[in-house]
Amino acid sequence: MLSLRQVSLEVARYRWYGARNWSSLLQDISFDVAPGQMVALVGGSGEGKSLLLQCLLDLLPENLRFQGTITLEGKTLNSDDIRKCRGDTFSYVPQGVQALNPLLSIEKHLRRACQLSGQQWNAGKIERLLQRSRLESRVLDAFPRQLSGGMAKRVLACHASLSQAGYILADEITAWLDAPLANQLLEQLREQCEQGAGVLWVTHDLTLAARHADRIVALHQGRVSDNVSREQLLRGEISEHLQRQWRALPERNQLFGERNVVLS
Repeated sequence: MLSLRQVSLEVARYRWYGARNWSSLLQDISFDVAPGQMVALVGGSGEGKSLLLQCLLDLLPENLRFQGTITLEGKTLNSDDIRKCRGDTFSYVPQGVQALNPLLSIEKHLRRACQLSGQQWNAGKIERLLQRSRLESRVLDAFPRQLSGGMAKRVLACHASLSQAGYILADEITAWLDAPLANQLLEQLREQCEQGAGVLWVTHDLTLAARHADRIVALHQGRVSDNVSREQLLRGEISEHLQRQWRALPERNQLFGERNVVLS
């Protein structure tokens, strides 16, 4: 199990002669991600969701500092431990598609993913993976600049599938995707959960979170406002802040047809 306990993040405000004042961004963040479980981390823009993923990978910029405890299977991780977990235990799907090397074809990207995870290149397996991601095999010959944003996101998801990591950290993985592709991609992540992987997924989309996640962790004003199961969310057993977001969803408004059509 991957656990965060009393995690806090502070940002430096620089003054004359390099003097720094530290301001709190996140306070007392605690939650778990179990193997086989998908946890959606939701909240408004600027709440620090992506920073938490960077914290789990020890990729915070120098003007941020971290306090708290990160444990994996009961063992407390320090910075060196976290770096060793990158790619092997933790697979990161970044928010920006700039993570793809513009000088390498997609085939070379996926071959690299296989190599890092200790797998042999299997053309049949890659073909099936592309089909599940609704990508044609000719995408292997393409370069990142030739892909749409949605296609690039799906290629990054293929990297995560090939990594065989124990935990997948996905930052806005459904950004730029229409509803059918977003649901298909999350179902692909669900397959990873069924194979024993834990998924921590950052999203603004509460509807998708309610449909696919096992648990929803909501951030509000730098703290965890909710840590609930999907069933608790659907029953309305949530904070007033999250209830306001929930009631504002178009899918919950009778003007748009059946109230729960997207959540069924």
